[in-house]
Amino acid sequence: METIREKYTRLRPQIKQGDLILFHGNSLLSKVIQESDQHAYFNHVGVVGEIAGALFIIDSNRDGVQPARLSDRVFSYTNGDFVVFKPNKTKKEITKALSKLLIKTDYIKPKYDFINGLKSLINRFFGVGLKTKPNPNRVICSMFVLPYALELDMVYPLNDMNNLFYPEDYMRDLKNVTVIGI
Repeated sequence: METIREKYTRLRPQIKQGDLILFHGNSLLSKVIQESDQHAYFNHVGVVGEIAGALFIIDSNRDGVQPARLSDRVFSYTNGDFVVFKPNKTKKEITKALSKLLIKTDYIKPKYDFINGLKSLINRFFGVGLKTKPNPNRVICSMFVLPYALELDMVYPLNDMNNLFYPEDYMRDLKNVTVIGI
C-alpha cells in the first residue's frame, strides 16, 4: 500500500497553482468532521499556490487563513490521504480567481469559524436546523475555498445556508474538474 509521502512524490509533478487539495486525516477532529458529515472521507481542503516552483497550501485552519508548505502539510497527515482537483480552466482564469481570493484576505485576516462549523456539523449529524451566521472575519476551510471554486465552476452552489459547504461536498458536488490521486 502506497504511503501518503510516496503518493505525494508520485503526484507532485502534476500539482499546479490553483489546484484544490482535499485531505483525509485520522486525528480526533478529522474523525468528528467525517462522522458528522454522513461518514465523509475528506475533512480538509485548501488551494495550491506556487512561488518560484515551490508549492504552498492556502487554507483556513485553527490558526486562521494562511499559507504553508504543501509538502509539510501533506506529510503531517500520517496514515492519511489526499486527492487533487484540477480546474478545467485556462491559466489566466485560474490566476484571476486565485488573485481575488487572496486579495480579499489581505484586508480581512479571517480566523477559523469554530462556532458556525460546529453548528453546521450538528445540523448534518442530527438533522436539526441551527442557524449559521456568516462572519467575514471567520471561516472554515471549505467555505474559504468556495468562492474560488464557484468562480471556476468547479462545484455547484449551496442549497441550504444553514449547512456550510464541507470538504466532502467538493467530492459530492464537483463539476468541470479533473481529479488525480483517487
